[in-house]
Amino acid sequence: MKNKLLWGALPIIFFAGLLIGNIFVFKTKEQGQILYEQHCASCHMEKGEGLAQLIPPITKSDWLTQNPSKLACLIRYGQKGEVVVNGVKYNQPMPANSRLTEIEIHNLINYIFNNFENQIQKRSLDKIREDLNTCH
Repeated sequence: MKNKLLWGALPIIFFAGLLIGNIFVFKTKEQGQILYEQHCASCHMEKGEGLAQLIPPITKSDWLTQNPSKLACLIRYGQKGEVVVNGVKYNQPMPANSRLTEIEIHNLINYIFNNFENQIQKRSLDKIREDLNTCH
C-alpha cells in the first residue's frame, strides 16, 4: 500500500519541483534584463558593446554617465541625429519604444545603469516620470 502511494505521489512531486524551479528562474531574471534582451540587444549587442561604427555602446558609456535624465526620453521616442559616445560619433537613428510603460522604462534604465560596467545611480520611478515629462 505504501509503495502504491509513493509511486502515485512521485509524478506530483516531480511536476511540483519543475514548477517551483521555473518560478525561481523567472523571478531571478529581472524584468530589466528581459526588456533589454527583447528591445535593445539586437542593436547594442548582448554585452552592450554596440555595433562597430553604427550603434553606440552602452558598456562604460560616458554619454549615459553625463545624461542619465535623457535616457527615458530616448527609449520612449527614439533618436535621430548625431550622438558622441566615448569620443566616437554615431549617426544611426534609434527607433522609439513607445509601447513600454513607465515602469518598464524604469526597470530597463536601472538594469542598464547597474550593468555593462556602468555604475550610475539608480533612478526612482518618480524621477523617470519627471524625465518623461520633459521630453520634446
